Amino acid sequence: MKITAHTLHWDNVDPRIIQSHKSVMNKFELPVSYTAANVPHGHWMNHICTNLDSDVFVFFDADCVPLDKAIVHESINYAAANDSFIGIAQASNHISPFNHIFAAPAFFVITKSCYESLGKPSFSENHRSDVAEEISHVADLAKKKYRCLYPTRYDGIPVEGAPWRLSNYGYFGIGTLFADRVYHLYQGRLNQNIELFVKRCDQIVNGNFDVSSMKISLQEI
Repeated sequence: MKITAHTLHWDNVDPRIIQSHKSVMNKFELPVSYTAANVPHGHWMNHICTNLDSDVFVFFDADCVPLDKAIVHESINYAAANDSFIGIAQASNHISPFNHIFAAPAFFVITKSCYESLGKPSFSENHRSDVAEEISHVADLAKKKYRCLYPTRYDGIPVEGAPWRLSNYGYFGIGTLFADRVYHLYQGRLNQNIELFVKRCDQIVNGNFDVSSMKISLQEI
């Protein structure tokens, strides 16, 4: 079984983000192919899944990292065993009806055969979907089983002033921890968030990731 992992970053991504991302991947000996190009995220994912020779595709955003190596292998095994996909849970708070939970692309694993059996739906945004959300919409209609990793904690709130709601589940925000095993920064364009990501990646590399200051995703606000 051929497995490939991919990360896209535009030229406006702070080099500290990429350096920290690579430090985590190197610690866990996870080979990742980095694409530096100013192309739409969804279009890039379309190209990867359509044109590359791989049985399983693993995607990481440049500001999303695992806390351990096993979660990556477990996700690959889930996708392969079920000919399906898995990703972190997210809801598009800017697209009505604001409550569709989907497997988001920040950490996303899918088999090529699943992608093809669903009809190669586009990863690009449309009237009802953020990046990669359309895959889950199509799978929902086809009654195709897939899996999401739900948030457990988050570091802080977005610049909009409130955490994002994950439908009726709870909340996620800046520096969200999913299933206690995948960390996604969000809004990495802001300097204070970059520093947070660098700190969190250093903690992962040094084996001292600390959740004591994080907010609980299920706690009401």
